Amino acid sequence: MNSKSTEIQDIEEIARQAHLGADVSAHFTGNFQAKQQISMALPLELLRSIDAECKRQNINRQDWIEMVCAEKISQSACQSGRLG
Repeated sequence: MNSKSTEIQDIEEIARQAHLGADVSAHFTGNFQAKQQISMALPLELLRSIDAECKRQNINRQDWIEMVCAEKISQSACQSGRLG
């Protein structure tokens, strides 16, 4: 049995235990963040500017975009009186 099928069986067992009402919290670290891959088209000049900023900050494009989006959401929440 390979580790992938063992992992799937373990996940299924955890789900079964949870369904039966067992406390399965020990199986979770709290560090997991669900992600969804997206595709987006950006103007080439904007992409070049992003890449230049990434190089300046020594960060990859995806991490930079995530960081800037999170900063913008945080600013927007603060301006509207919501904290998050």
